[in-house]
Amino acid sequence: MKHLALPHLGYRNLKTSLAVLICLLLIPKSLNAPIAAIISMQSTIEDSVKIGLNRLIGTFIGGVLGAIILILTIKLNLHSFSIIIASLGVCLIIYICNLIKKPAACTIASIVILIILIDPDIINPVRYAFQRTLETIVGVIIAIIINAIINPPKEKKQT
Repeated sequence: MKHLALPHLGYRNLKTSLAVLICLLLIPKSLNAPIAAIISMQSTIEDSVKIGLNRLIGTFIGGVLGAIILILTIKLNLHSFSIIIASLGVCLIIYICNLIKKPAACTIASIVILIILIDPDIINPVRYAFQRTLETIVGVIIAIIINAIINPPKEKKQT
C-alpha cells in the first residue's frame, strides 16, 4: 500500500489560525473579527491590506446605509414593505460602491445592509453598524500584523 501524501501545514494556514485565536481572545463570541481575519489573510501583505480595506469600507458603508434605511422604515411605518426596501437597499449599496470606485466592497456591503434590514433581533442598527465595523477593523489589523511578522510572504514583483 502506497503512503498517502498529505500536504504540510503551511504558514498561511497557521497564521490564519493564530489570527482567529487572537480575535476570539480579544472579542469572545465575535464572528466578525475572525471572519475579517480569515478573509484578510492573503498570500501577500499587499493583498491582505487591499482585501482588508475593501472589507472595512463595505462593512462601514453597508452599516451606515442599513441603519439609515431601517430608521426611516421604522419612522415611516413601512414594515410591510421590508422585502422591497431590502432589495432596493442592496441596489443602492452596489451603486454607491461603484460610484466611489470600490466595486470589491459591494459583496460585504450588500450582506451587511441585508443583515440590518432583515434581522429582527437588531434593535439598535447604529450600534450594530458601529460594533461590526470595529470588530472588522480588529480582524483586519490582526491578520495584517500576523502576516507581516510571522514568515512574511514575498511581495509580488512589479513588471
